[in-house]
Amino acid sequence: MNTATDTPTAFEHLRSLLELGGLRPLRLMARELLPIVQGGMGVGVSAHRLAGSVAALGAVGTISSVDLRRHHPDLMERTREHHSGHAGEASKAAIDEANLEALDREIRAARVLSQGRGLLAVNVMRAVSSYAASVKRALESGIDAVVVGAGLPLDLPDLAKDHP
Repeated sequence: MNTATDTPTAFEHLRSLLELGGLRPLRLMARELLPIVQGGMGVGVSAHRLAGSVAALGAVGTISSVDLRRHHPDLMERTREHHSGHAGEASKAAIDEANLEALDREIRAARVLSQGRGLLAVNVMRAVSSYAASVKRALESGIDAVVVGAGLPLDLPDLAKDHP
């Protein structure tokens, strides 16, 4: 209960509903979480607002690492001249760097929104060329978990070794 108002918090309310349904909380990283994992929906659907809100309720919110620069007008302006369909190496590098900067911003914004509750994950596709850089940036930005799909991430332990 929230002692200030004597009303249940959203987490407490959702937990009681889960218990009524016979579900128990998850225990990850010494935290008690709602057994809900919001999946990473690509191309800007799963960004900081969704992931941070899910985590704030005591569950696992997931940010998709795909093209997050679209959420940041300054990054879109910076890469305006680089069309991904006609991108040469310099254009691809500029777009990739803008997306890595956006990933960092989204993780940090989600962390603020989550208010220290729940966990934050990032979904990175193994099949994309920026896979390793995205995993490294997410870990450097303080993400709690990395989810990898679209390929076999045999190198993930090596990429994450400095971020246990």
